[in-house]
Amino acid sequence: MSPRRKYAKTFVMGFMHSMEYRTDFALSLLSGIFPVGVQLFLWNAVYGSSQESVYGYTKLEVIGYTLLAALFAKMMATGFEYEISKDIKDGQLSKFIVQPIRYGPYRLSRFLGEKGPQLIVLAVLAGIACVLLRNYAGLDITGTGLLLCAAALIVSVLLNFLIYYCLSTVSFWLLEVWGIFYTFALISLLASGGVFPIDMFGPVVQQALGVLPFPYLVFFPVHIALGRVDGDALLQGFGVQFAWIAVLIALTGALWRAGLRKYESAGG
Repeated sequence: MSPRRKYAKTFVMGFMHSMEYRTDFALSLLSGIFPVGVQLFLWNAVYGSSQESVYGYTKLEVIGYTLLAALFAKMMATGFEYEISKDIKDGQLSKFIVQPIRYGPYRLSRFLGEKGPQLIVLAVLAGIACVLLRNYAGLDITGTGLLLCAAALIVSVLLNFLIYYCLSTVSFWLLEVWGIFYTFALISLLASGGVFPIDMFGPVVQQALGVLPFPYLVFFPVHIALGRVDGDALLQGFGVQFAWIAVLIALTGALWRAGLRKYESAGG
């Protein structure tokens, strides 16, 4: 079987696996309504009846940001890092070493297959939210902006995959990594702007985060959708995304080679 057919089959398997758990995904969407509702309630209390901007955001803009950030952060959700850790810990990684299939492309194909149905649903919900925000909230959301936002989200999904694939290499050196993964996910959610816009953290924090990949996962696409990024800033954002992809590919390759030298198939 050609490599293309192997990974295409893996993609289909991931897609079918995701469809088997569609009820779980639906429940996770419903459970996300509560924290978003709490955020909207807090922002309403912060602004009160005033129409003045806070940290450069009007009340309607911050509501739009909260809704889109919640949907985009859901798009970035992973989970495969726990499977990689289990493969390494239990020795199941050995079958990928001896068989004619590369582990990285296998994981990417399966991840994209599993994310496919979720991305479609979330994209539809995000589109509906954008239409409502444009027509009823008067936000500057254009068709061109949404297309650029979609392109940024595609790159963000790949970038986030590489971040967590790179993080999963700690499983070669540490036996229990669940706490690390969970803590990292919380930090990533905050640093990516999935809860609050990162420019609300002040210029020092914003500059520090600007050299990291996290703001380009959620904050950057949301700002594109809301019409707050254009021109040179838009090109710079895409450039940073692709630069981090290149860095993470090289870093992940080096860490996996080092990890495989330490790997012992004690449970395989």
